[in-house]
Amino acid sequence: MPRIRQAIKHPFQWFAAALRPDRQGLAAAAFGAMAAFAFAPFSFAPLALLAQAGLFWLWLKTDTSGQAARLGLWFGLGLHAVGSSWLYSSLYVYGQTPLWLTLISVALWVLYLSLFPALAGWIARIFFSPRFPVISLLTLFPAAWVLSELIKQHLFGGFPFLQMGTSHVLTWLDGYAPVFGGLGVSWALALSAAALVWLVRNGAWMGAAFIFAVVWLGGGLLQDIKWTQPVGDPVDVALLQGNIPQDKKWQPDQFMPTLKRYIKMTRENLGADVIVWPETAVPAFFDLVERGALKTFIRDARLIHKPILVGSIWRDVEKRRYYNALINVGSDPYQVYRKYHLVLIGEYYPFSDWLKPLFDLWNIPFDQFSPGPFPPEPMKLGDHHAGMAICFETMFGHELAAQLPQADYFITVSNDAWFAHTLEPAQALQDVQMRAIELGRPFARATNTGYTAVVDHNGHIVKQLAPYKQGALRATLQPRQGMTPFARWKELPVLLLLLLVFGVVLGDRYLRRAV
Repeated sequence: MPRIRQAIKHPFQWFAAALRPDRQGLAAAAFGAMAAFAFAPFSFAPLALLAQAGLFWLWLKTDTSGQAARLGLWFGLGLHAVGSSWLYSSLYVYGQTPLWLTLISVALWVLYLSLFPALAGWIARIFFSPRFPVISLLTLFPAAWVLSELIKQHLFGGFPFLQMGTSHVLTWLDGYAPVFGGLGVSWALALSAAALVWLVRNGAWMGAAFIFAVVWLGGGLLQDIKWTQPVGDPVDVALLQGNIPQDKKWQPDQFMPTLKRYIKMTRENLGADVIVWPETAVPAFFDLVERGALKTFIRDARLIHKPILVGSIWRDVEKRRYYNALINVGSDPYQVYRKYHLVLIGEYYPFSDWLKPLFDLWNIPFDQFSPGPFPPEPMKLGDHHAGMAICFETMFGHELAAQLPQADYFITVSNDAWFAHTLEPAQALQDVQMRAIELGRPFARATNTGYTAVVDHNGHIVKQLAPYKQGALRATLQPRQGMTPFARWKELPVLLLLLLVFGVVLGDRYLRRAV
């Protein structure tokens, strides 16, 4: 316990010392930067294994938990400075936030995300047993990493960007996703990295080879299990990509041209079973446009009973609330999905009365949305029920699972124009691939500028539009029924594994002190 008190004492002094670069810190940052290239759009998955092994090697060479936390912090700085700096584009390029505030915001954003690898290092080293170094390496290091990712997934609403397991979509390790979720893939990857360190450090060829065989072949065998089954006829979807630049999207003189573009693409694809417009494709309060610019269009959609899902802003005038919503205008009355998992700062901010002047500097339109109901009801579209998700919600598989088993497939919409020509749109599509594998359901994803795609239940991209071009993606997806273990139990198996590992560690310490 004295080491714990020492580690949390004087945090600002620790940060000042931790951020001083040295050879080990720069090496950890280099490993973190390497790991960023394991994710989409680069998708060099083996780099995640090598990078994490490098970090674990550095952790083994430390003497204190503070030193390990410092190296974890530098690893996170390298990872997120390369992989998550797309925030600069949304704030400065499109939000017209002052440059000084943009740089501060991006630095704080990267630093915040880097705290979780630091936490992993602190946990791994503080519970490390010098009596059993190999066991600690193979059990504690992966468990500490997964625990930090679990906390990142929930703290302040959750910001689970660049979870290591996501880099291994479409590898043998993704076989663990339907059972343990993306965190389970992260655990399998971290265990593989620990085995690689054991091999290099101790020459444990047999032991490391055994772990690799069990972990990787186990994932491959799990891929062969058909967790869900096809149900009903395939669905022909038309996903519209308007390619409206973010700096023009909210300009009044672009409102009618935007609507006309989407209406034209819709009329050209009326043969589809379901037509989907992207997030906030109608950049206005829906109750205003339904009586004006979209009145005739909505009437025609209802006459032919065509499911046409339109992204817009749904307003509750009486309660003075508004929602980021997806509305089926072909239904009478409307079917409305209201986004429930909002982005902190981006869609709402705390202490609004006090902090509004500061947040106004970020120049984010509609930054005080209200959350929709949870769990949401899937929409009945034709013969199938479709689960819904808007943008950020596709990062949380345990929440999307609340729409199962009713949902036969998922429709998700986004406006990634905020992050145009950065890494974020490709990373967002990779997150959707992971959700498809976790839940055993296909996903149809419509975005303003890309990446618009259909993903099957195994995470494979069936069809995709080229980004940053106007177009309509026509593709068929096969709805499915049944529940994966992850859809049923969500994060419980991972929590039980964490309790087992740390329970054994704490129990061993207690017994040794009692003797």
